[in-house]
Amino acid sequence: MRIAIASDEQGKEIRERLTASLVSAGHELADPAPSRAGSSPSDYAEQVSLVVLRHDAERGIIITGRAVGASVAANRVPGIRAALCVDAQSAHVGAKEEGMNVLVLPLPLLREEQMKEIVRAYLGATLAAVEAVGGLPPRRLQRVFSHIQENIGQELSVTELAQVAGMSQYYFSKLFKMSTGITPHQYVMRQRVERAQEYLRESRTALSDIAIKVGFETQSHFTSVFRRLASITPKHYREMHRSATPGQHEVEAGKAATAA
Repeated sequence: MRIAIASDEQGKEIRERLTASLVSAGHELADPAPSRAGSSPSDYAEQVSLVVLRHDAERGIIITGRAVGASVAANRVPGIRAALCVDAQSAHVGAKEEGMNVLVLPLPLLREEQMKEIVRAYLGATLAAVEAVGGLPPRRLQRVFSHIQENIGQELSVTELAQVAGMSQYYFSKLFKMSTGITPHQYVMRQRVERAQEYLRESRTALSDIAIKVGFETQSHFTSVFRRLASITPKHYREMHRSATPGQHEVEAGKAATAA
């Protein structure tokens, strides 16, 4: 199962150990919003929700000291059913009966072993179907998501995306926001920053070249948007991820073992 997992700074170490444990168990992990000081619940909760919404992950997990805020932020994204759980039974029933596709784990109410038990129960349950009310039809929405991912280095106008969806620009913009909670332009900018984060973590490509690769005409515009959305400059983000943490080493080792 592919899982999107994120945390605030308080939950960073537990997130890394839980990630390593899940990879060892055969799951695939997506880290849509690396923890950083000063993150608000809407930052990481919304990112996890969007990853689940566009089917890049089957379920989401959020570890945070602001669990109520994270739950509220995640549930603003249509099609997401997020809930705070403090025991294995509620997590299992939430997924099986209510279609809970994002699990929120509160710190410091739970010990790490309790969290692992809750996660096992959550992932072990068959997920009930979740039907989004209103917005773009799911197939059209996924078509737009795919087009953005495949053309992230190009100019992506609302007019072009509306054509991909097969509807007028006005109608598309209205329904897209109903489906995702944000405008098409905001979504494209976030995807550009996410792709840039991948390049920054995994390569030594110059910042000016990364800016072009993810669709920005200038490095200054890239830096401005990146800092606004990630609360950190691209240079500092790369420095933070230059040396893998012990938890990241375990994840990579788990991936290698799974591939073997």
